[in-house]
Amino acid sequence: MVTLQLFALHAGAQLAGQDVIPAETHKIGITLSGGAALGYAHLGFLQAMDEAGVKPDCIAGTSMGAIMGMMYAAGYKPQEIKEIVKKEHFDRLWGLVSLNFPRRGGMIPMTRIRRVLLKYVPHDCFDSLDVRFYCCTFDVNRLQPIYMGRGDSLVKYVCASAAIPALFSPIKIYGNYCVDGGVCDNLPVRPLLDEGCDVRIGANLLLEKPNRHMLAETIGLHAISYCVFATSQSSLEQLTDVVTIDPGEYWMTDFSKVDELYEIGYQAGKRFFSGKKQE
Repeated sequence: MVTLQLFALHAGAQLAGQDVIPAETHKIGITLSGGAALGYAHLGFLQAMDEAGVKPDCIAGTSMGAIMGMMYAAGYKPQEIKEIVKKEHFDRLWGLVSLNFPRRGGMIPMTRIRRVLLKYVPHDCFDSLDVRFYCCTFDVNRLQPIYMGRGDSLVKYVCASAAIPALFSPIKIYGNYCVDGGVCDNLPVRPLLDEGCDVRIGANLLLEKPNRHMLAETIGLHAISYCVFATSQSSLEQLTDVVTIDPGEYWMTDFSKVDELYEIGYQAGKRFFSGKKQE
């Protein structure tokens, strides 16, 4: 496991009370899992990371992890992103709170979400981000994942990464239909390996726990979220560190619980980074 000292060396920082001279360079990669509203917790984790002086070279994400990761890679601070989420009423944008699926075969279009993201990342280009960023989406026509991190159409790929099947309309990219990357890889580590990151930290949301009292209307979402969570497990052994974020009583549709989920992610990040400092 990698210690916080390596992070401090990479960031050019000093550990409290001692001078450090980096003997080698460590390339740090962060991957953020999907989880719909629970992905707000990633903002708190990123805040704890910033406070620890950790500066990632590469960020990868799926679904809400891709949205939060893109905003961070674009230069927004975690607390700024949290305020954007509130200002733009993300709880209304997603349309999942009411669980109504009115048209287009029962699927919600991503138009409003895409419009908001373009407002804050208007250059719409992977290569113009402050930090190298990849998102994972699933190509339904070719039945394979796409890890995109270069070129234009940044927001389109990120929206595709968050298009939960049967809930949101698929996104057509170069003639093929793409949906939520959680279908195949909810915690994408492959881009971090391809970028040569020797420090690979995964922020993994605990999406599903046994629930004997779920509502009949949400059974389908529970099933989807369990399958998505299962795709994260194959990535764990390829990470140097895993931060499991337990959302407690909150669930995927709690889009109005921004502050609460932010705090959960922040506390998980603080425990992780303070533990590394003590190793």
